[in-house]
Amino acid sequence: MRVFDEDRQEWVGHDREREIAALHARDALRQQAALRGVVAALAACGVAFGAWALGWKDEPEPTAYLLGPQSVAGEQGDRSEQGDQGGGASPSPADGAPSTAAVPPRGYETVTDPEGFRVAVPIGWSRTAVESLHGGMSVVNFRDYGANRRLQVYEVSEPSPQASFRDFLDDTKVPKSPAFRKLSLRTLGDGTRPAARLTYVTGRIDGEPDVGTWYVVDHRFEAADGKRYALVGYGARAAGLDEVKTLVTTALTWFCPPNTVCPDPGTG
Repeated sequence: MRVFDEDRQEWVGHDREREIAALHARDALRQQAALRGVVAALAACGVAFGAWALGWKDEPEPTAYLLGPQSVAGEQGDRSEQGDQGGGASPSPADGAPSTAAVPPRGYETVTDPEGFRVAVPIGWSRTAVESLHGGMSVVNFRDYGANRRLQVYEVSEPSPQASFRDFLDDTKVPKSPAFRKLSLRTLGDGTRPAARLTYVTGRIDGEPDVGTWYVVDHRFEAADGKRYALVGYGARAAGLDEVKTLVTTALTWFCPPNTVCPDPGTG
């Protein structure tokens, strides 16, 4: 006789029925053993949790580093205000800790131009270049997207910065806008590499937007490769002369001529 095994969903004979009954009995014993193991494990967990709960109430208050983010931020803010008021000196780096790498001022980035020189310019400025009339390196211009500030980099053909400015200020050699007015001309340099800086205002510049009056800071100098270069900053009156000076000073600090290895500023 065959019977239908509901567990296996099949028809079986009498002998097979006895085998199935034996398997059922074996499975029942295994299930009872497993159940006793689970009950024992739960009992052990309950004892452990009870011991922890009794001891937890005697734990000390959380230390500072366990407090929430808002508490830590508030503490840091208080310390910052004390530092601004002269309440204490800034902590010095730990002995043996590496020094912070030299980086340009906030808002600037260093770029290595296709012409080979390195310079720092405001982040996101565009670049254009035109061929120099005197040969050599192209004249490179970096501009902001508002087109009211510009940094120009080129190689000077005259034998010295002073000679270059004498030619520039000669109206018979370099015609100028009627609005041109020299503000200052200073001789600079470190004693071994000559430099000079001309600051002036001028009117409309060919190829540039008509912004009224331009502030111009023109710095010409001898670089580490022995060649003369110019870093010229232009800014509309709205930008302010100080902003143009910062543009040129930052560019000069990070300038490195083509095919030359230069240390980062402040690193030797």
